[in-house]
Amino acid sequence: MASVWAIGDIHGMAARLDTLLAALPRGPEDVTVFLGDAIDRGPDSRGVVNRLLAEYDAAPERTVLLWGNHEDMASAYLTGKHPCRIAYDDYDWFRNGGIETMHSWERDPPACFARECPDDLARYFSLLKTYWKAPTERFPELAHCVWVHAGTERGKPVEDTHPDTLLWIRWEFLEYADRSGRLTIHGHTPTTEPDVSAWQIGIDTGACRSGPLTALQMPERHIYQALPDQTTRDFPL
Repeated sequence: MASVWAIGDIHGMAARLDTLLAALPRGPEDVTVFLGDAIDRGPDSRGVVNRLLAEYDAAPERTVLLWGNHEDMASAYLTGKHPCRIAYDDYDWFRNGGIETMHSWERDPPACFARECPDDLARYFSLLKTYWKAPTERFPELAHCVWVHAGTERGKPVEDTHPDTLLWIRWEFLEYADRSGRLTIHGHTPTTEPDVSAWQIGIDTGACRSGPLTALQMPERHIYQALPDQTTRDFPL
């Protein structure tokens, strides 16, 4: 049986991403979904972006790259194109890790403030989606699931939900139950351990803040983590 793997917020932690991916027992039919916020804050956003592009190029039909709010801020600044309606000011991205991202492309102030998007980063932006649902013919047991960066809106199909919500929602999603039967798999809100309730599984475990980088295998509901010391562990939810 094929699995869907979700990878939480990487935030520039390229070495930890390599450790995690090497530990995952992915099969030839498995799909890997990267939940966004791959860039910013950590030391090697460029390394992360190029690893994700390599994953996509090796298996484009089995690799899903999602927008996070950090990609949205970065693309808004560097390209003027982004899915959210939010009008960021010129320093929103840099206050939230953009300086570290540009440093990984060897662009320090003042050069990093030029609105020139590196080619590999621009290609990464071009491949991003705002949400993903597993094809029911391949994954009928996951028909109730949706993969997004931040969360979903109660009572509204994900297809009809604006990216502002999918990339930025937090407490109104986490604290109020979605009784529709949908299970949302997401990152965005850091927790020390995977955050699990009847309607959501959150796997941003603060990789850029001394926490592990987390992957979730579905439908097995199994967790794999790369720890700050570059060891790994796994356990069932």
